[in-house]
Amino acid sequence: MVKKLTVFFFLISSFFYSQHTEKELKNVLFDIDFSAAGPKEIKKIDSLIKVCKKDSYNDCAALGYLKIANIYDKMNDTKKSFYYINKVEKENLINSDTDFEVIFYLHMQKSFLYQKLGERVESFKQLEEIYDEAMKTGDAYFIYLINRQYASKYDEVNKKELSLKYNRTAYKYSKIYRENKGNRYRIDKNRLSNSYKTSAYLGGIYTDLNQLDSAKIYIEEAIHNEKKVNDIGIKYITAFYAGRYFKAVKNVKQAQYYLWICKNIAKNYYKSENYQIAVAGELKALYESLGQKDSIGYYSNWLLDIESLSSEQYQTLNDTVDQQNELENAERKKETKSLFFILSLSIAACLLFIFLFLYYYRKHKSKNLDKIDIPHQMPVQESIFKEVIQLAKENNPEFLTRFNEYCPHFSEELLKVSPLKISEIRFCAYIYLNFSTKEIAEYTFTSVRTVQTKKYNIRKKLNIPSDMDIYVWFSKLLK
Repeated sequence: MVKKLTVFFFLISSFFYSQHTEKELKNVLFDIDFSAAGPKEIKKIDSLIKVCKKDSYNDCAALGYLKIANIYDKMNDTKKSFYYINKVEKENLINSDTDFEVIFYLHMQKSFLYQKLGERVESFKQLEEIYDEAMKTGDAYFIYLINRQYASKYDEVNKKELSLKYNRTAYKYSKIYRENKGNRYRIDKNRLSNSYKTSAYLGGIYTDLNQLDSAKIYIEEAIHNEKKVNDIGIKYITAFYAGRYFKAVKNVKQAQYYLWICKNIAKNYYKSENYQIAVAGELKALYESLGQKDSIGYYSNWLLDIESLSSEQYQTLNDTVDQQNELENAERKKETKSLFFILSLSIAACLLFIFLFLYYYRKHKSKNLDKIDIPHQMPVQESIFKEVIQLAKENNPEFLTRFNEYCPHFSEELLKVSPLKISEIRFCAYIYLNFSTKEIAEYTFTSVRTVQTKKYNIRKKLNIPSDMDIYVWFSKLLK
């Protein structure tokens, strides 16, 4: 009966959603209230993803997976969150034509994941790979989101001044987003709520820096803004930083009031340990300052329970990551064996061809004894080409130098189109030499996804039309 209802629901959803464009389906995704989302919303998104895949709306399907991953993260199911992040790449939803919005959210979600694992370097790396591109878009929403994430990570490692710098940038662009001059942005509840949170974050960092006059300004602004949007997320953030501020100025009554609001929201809506640990720690510190032993004991035990559950979650997630790495390594070995087999056959075929060629060549020459048998000399250009290919496969630092000797006008022509960096010209050389994405990844010791992202960025910088193959474009560059 349940299966029949599920199929019926999917058919109804498919009929409804199939009448929409990809942009409209994306808007349906963004309109799903994240703060209160749970299993019901996940089923709705899953149905929407099936419709997107049916219509080959890959960007929409990828965003759907990332939205589900975000909801599972909020529900403290990190294993499922990781599973849905992984599906984006497993189903090959990312390619050179993928919209930057999808790449942006994928990196953001991965950054959250690595932060949970305690791998700060990798977490920062995920943001660094998209920061410049996000800033170049001029999109206020992307700019304030990524700067807010940088601020969060610097705050975590206690670099308060850097956190303040990025928080102020996030605050500035969140206001630009809300002003929405020229109706450039789509203003929905989730994005609007996120944009208002920047006031509370700024109040929080000023509280940490003991600049309480500045903190007061932004906390009051946050409390005022919180009334503009009926959203659990902004209520939690505002209450949390307001509670910290009032604790700092010794206003116990107000601190208790806001932190209790925060605690109730965390217990009912945010199962992720990050939310619960934060408010439990603040309440424990508040009652320690008051010397209330019963309350201290209560929140100490709550913290221990959260940390115990968190430890189990981290272990599960680490095991999942390890299993995924093992699968990827096994797949890579399988591909290497297949490639070796193909190369062996190719070499054997080439040797056979050379043998036959020499046989008939000598046979033909024997009829012309008056001709001198001069050994074949390899043309200079062919010799350089083979050397360039070998240097590329070895990822040798000399590769670009020898490549420029082989194609002396290549770099010059590229720089006429766009002021590329040396590393980008080197990457373009690999494409010009017709290496595939997998080959480039193998020779440069990077992931296939990283190569795809670089191709996307190069396509943008060189203004390569979306309907033109990037290899075709490079093949015409010197003609």
